[in-house]
Amino acid sequence: MTGLVPGTQVYVPDGAAVADALGRTTDLGVVAHPDDVELSIAGPVLACRNDPARWFTAVVCTDGAGSVRPADMAHLNDAAFAEVRAAEQRAAADAGGLSAVVMLGLSSAAVCAPGGVDRDRFVQALAGIASAARAEAVHTHNPADAHRTHVAVVTAVVSALRSLPTDARPTSLAGWEGWRDLDWLPPDARVTADLTGLGDEATALARHHASQMGPKRYDLAARGRRQANATFGDPTTADTATEMAVAMDLTALLDDGVDPSDLVLAAIDRFRCDVAGMLGRWW
Repeated sequence: MTGLVPGTQVYVPDGAAVADALGRTTDLGVVAHPDDVELSIAGPVLACRNDPARWFTAVVCTDGAGSVRPADMAHLNDAAFAEVRAAEQRAAADAGGLSAVVMLGLSSAAVCAPGGVDRDRFVQALAGIASAARAEAVHTHNPADAHRTHVAVVTAVVSALRSLPTDARPTSLAGWEGWRDLDWLPPDARVTADLTGLGDEATALARHHASQMGPKRYDLAARGRRQANATFGDPTTADTATEMAVAMDLTALLDDGVDPSDLVLAAIDRFRCDVAGMLGRWW
């Protein structure tokens, strides 16, 4: 890999060489914080773990030092708490059967910088990892997320992938639910992952991030969202799944000619028109 930021840690659960671990990657997940992979992208992670032909590599961009802390860790300084979160991510990578996890260890401020050297280095680091992995599918946050660090990451992912030659880009790009649901998306603008029968496994992965489950029960919230998606996704048919994750299909953004903001706002406009059309029947 080229262009990695200083302090990057690479962990390979099965001990393979880093180049080999990246080279076998079929699915690449790029997220903001430790725990985001397990909370938002558990579907693809488990699909890879259960398929010998697929391997999932995760890229975690920040060290998570600024997150809410449980009472028994309130005394830790940022460096010590960041190491707790890194250890949790390594344990989750073991449990998830990941090919590798690359922890860039950046601060949220560096990730969220709108431009300049920090932003350029961040995008270049992601491009280097993506080039080494040559994954078929890339998974990240969705650009309609409410968390600014999540949005900073997905925009950097798009920039990084667009910097690659067209034949080195993935075949699909998906932005998964995080700090906003995506149940409002038109069906043809979404990607889904069926976690029927895998809910316990997904929740167990999330619980490796114990430092986060005390202050906020992300594990329960993520499962509740998946269950709600399965039931409320279609009011006209019987349920065929018990848990479903939803993502925004961002594959069109792999084309340099597609404006990212236009793609997202067009989906929002379609939602608005759908609501307006329904209301217009009676009001």
